[in-house]
Amino acid sequence: MPAFDPTPYATVPTRTPAATLTLARGLLAAAPSRPTRFIARRLARLREAARDLQSVWIDANRPTTPVDPRPFDLALDHRWAALRTRLEACLLLGAHDHVGRAKSMLALLFPTGLDFLTLPYAEEWAQSERRLVLIATDDLADELDELAGAAYLSELRQAHAAYGSVLGITDRKELAPEPAGVLEPLRALQAAIAGYSRGVIGLVEEDDPESIAAAQRQLEPLLRARRPRSPSEAPTDEPVDAPLPELPQLAPEPAAPEPAAVA
Repeated sequence: MPAFDPTPYATVPTRTPAATLTLARGLLAAAPSRPTRFIARRLARLREAARDLQSVWIDANRPTTPVDPRPFDLALDHRWAALRTRLEACLLLGAHDHVGRAKSMLALLFPTGLDFLTLPYAEEWAQSERRLVLIATDDLADELDELAGAAYLSELRQAHAAYGSVLGITDRKELAPEPAGVLEPLRALQAAIAGYSRGVIGLVEEDDPESIAAAQRQLEPLLRARRPRSPSEAPTDEPVDAPLPELPQLAPEPAAPEPAAVA
C-alpha cells in the first residue's frame, strides 16, 4: 500500500512575488474540478490573496515616466563646444607656448571638429567617453585646466555623467529591492498556500490509494517549486501579471434525507 509523506508539502518553498504567484497559479490549476466546500473555501482564500499580491506588485513596479534626454544632450554639447572654443582661443596668442599645446590638444580631442555631437544619443556618449578616457589615460587634465580654465573639464565631466545616467548607460542596473508594501500581501499569499496544503493533507485517507494520489496531484506544484534548478536552467516563473486560473465549481451537496412520514 502506498505511503503518504506530508513533509514535502508542509512549507511554502517560494520567496519572491513572481515565484509565489507562479506557485499559486499551479495550485489553482491543479485543484479538483468539483472540490468540497471545505477545500473550496481554502482555494478561494488562496486566489484572493494571489489577486491582492498581483495588484500590489504590478503597481509597485509600474514604470515611471522616462526622463527626456534632450536637455542633457544639449548640456553635453555645450560643454564640449565651450572647451573647444577655449582651446581655439589659445591659437590667437601668436608665439605663446600655449599655441603648440593647444594645437596638439585640438588634434587629439577634436580631429573632426564637433561632428560627434550630432550622433545618436548612445553613440555620442560613447565618443564623449572615449575622449574623457584619453584625457585620463594621458594625464592631460592639468594641462587642459591650464589652457582652458579649471571649470571647463569639471563641468564637462559632470554633464557627461548626467547624460550617461539618463541614457541608462552608466547606472548599474540591479534588481530593485521589494517595496515594503509588497511584503504583507506576499506573506498573506504564502499563508493561504500553507493553509490550503494543510487542508488537502488533512483529508487524505492513508489507507486509500486513490485519496493519496488525488492529494499528490493537487499539491504537485509545491514539489515542482521545491525542485532545485541548475545554474544553466532558465527561470520558469510566469509574468507577475499573468491571469489567475478561475475557481472550480463546488461539488453538489449530498441530498437531504426525506422526512419520515407521520403515521
